[in-house]
Amino acid sequence: MSTGSAVVCLVVGPDEHGVVVEALRQHAALSRVGAGAGVDARLVRLAERPTADALLAAVREAPPGPVLVHVTDKLFGRSALEAADVLEALAAQRRLVVALHDLPQASDGATNHARRTTGYVRVARAAAAVLVASRHEARLLAACGVSAEEVPVAVVPLPVPVLPAGPRAVRPAEAVAVLGYLYPGKGHDDVVAALDALPPGVGLLAWGTPSSGHDDLVDALAAQAAALGRTVEVTGWVPDEALPALLRSAVVPVAPHAHLSASGSINLWVAAGRRPLVPRSDYAEELLERSPGCVVVYDDLPAALAAAWADPASTWAPEGSRPSPTADDAAALVRRVLDRLETAA
Repeated sequence: MSTGSAVVCLVVGPDEHGVVVEALRQHAALSRVGAGAGVDARLVRLAERPTADALLAAVREAPPGPVLVHVTDKLFGRSALEAADVLEALAAQRRLVVALHDLPQASDGATNHARRTTGYVRVARAAAAVLVASRHEARLLAACGVSAEEVPVAVVPLPVPVLPAGPRAVRPAEAVAVLGYLYPGKGHDDVVAALDALPPGVGLLAWGTPSSGHDDLVDALAAQAAALGRTVEVTGWVPDEALPALLRSAVVPVAPHAHLSASGSINLWVAAGRRPLVPRSDYAEELLERSPGCVVVYDDLPAALAAAWADPASTWAPEGSRPSPTADDAAALVRRVLDRLETAA
């Protein structure tokens, strides 16, 4: 963007939401990247789910320029269609650059997939440009019916965060750990079912809390584990300051979601120097292309768990590994999109 230009980073949702965390990190990176070029990245922050009027009021006093907003439907409405209503109203007033997350896919179920597809298509078509976090997500968006001729789509991978330095566990593995929200399809139940491949007494550590409306999963996982003679510990929300030590502790890291299109939790494992076990997918292949060896891809979870348990060192990256992209790398990609918008204006 040219000297003296501005982008408004509109961030909506609670601080602990993964999309909000990423949006705030991106604002900070855009501020760093733009500082030397006189580009102002202005933050507009709303913690609650907004109405269209609230969004318009929030950006009304912001400087002119495009509005960059990270979107997952639940942050903007009780349904994807309600979220689309809100964001279309904003797009009628300001040029939007929309970073789409959690794109619709078949695993949503037939009814929800159709509803979410309609909402996401409306949001994408209302935007001046769309950002997605992987080539796989770009394909998902195209499958929804949004073509590159209708709206420019750019891939900006989720950056690997920087964690405070700390010691690596030297003990043999003691448990299997999954990081992040509990929700249907996340794969916690698959891990519990695969624990039979490990010695008696080994259980699952679920570092996170159930997503809204899915508190029943805690009891369901506990019952599943008890029937197999295993245990599950669901910790609830983990504070940021506690994460580095947990991620570097004596556990086998697993990110078992089979339908990932981008993952902040995988990036946190990688940032801590771990090589989490992840199911084979297009997204896993993209991760390995950007940062070779950053994850362990499996086709058979019990076999992968048994191998990692027998060789815990395989779940650690070599010292000095530099996974990519960094936050500033990703911000530079966003800047290119903003520059193209300004040139076209």
